[in-house]
Amino acid sequence: MAVFTNSPDDCQRIDWSVLCNGGGIALYWREEYLADDVRWLAAQNYDIYEFACDRWDAEASMYSDIERVLRFSEWWGPVWGHNLDALDDCLTDLPISDIGGAALVFHKFNVYASGSGSASIHSGRSRAEDLLDVLARASRYCLLNGKRFIVLVQTEDPNLRIGALGGTSPAWNRREWLNANRTPESRSKQKVD
Repeated sequence: MAVFTNSPDDCQRIDWSVLCNGGGIALYWREEYLADDVRWLAAQNYDIYEFACDRWDAEASMYSDIERVLRFSEWWGPVWGHNLDALDDCLTDLPISDIGGAALVFHKFNVYASGSGSASIHSGRSRAEDLLDVLARASRYCLLNGKRFIVLVQTEDPNLRIGALGGTSPAWNRREWLNANRTPESRSKQKVD
């Protein structure tokens, strides 16, 4: 199956925008925008996998949550270990529907990114950035195999900066692209679509 048909309608799709502009990852500050887009994805036959990142107080809890939500086989932890290389391998086996896709939704990612995910690792980046890098590579791998895999990252920090992932940087979603749309004052204004 072709992932997209190159029709004029494709560029209006949320999944197309995330894959084209953010390398498979989009950042969200406003939870209502995230909720809108998750509803749209579900209506497009996406399997939605949600994570509460504010509960990830250690790397072990992050890996356990990912294993539980994505229903990885019992081989992942005991045989391969809980690490990003093993996660990278397991994501290639994630069942993804041909008529929809898979969307990972990370709520309050900033809590993890500033907590247990803030530790620098051998790459010089944080654990949180390395996690997103693995997910960006998985998204590209899926596209190469005719599948849609995207990641929506909600943060309570409107100034969250993530470096390049998988060769590209994540972009803010289409409604919060402008910095002016990520201010406390803008929350009280009417939502404009």
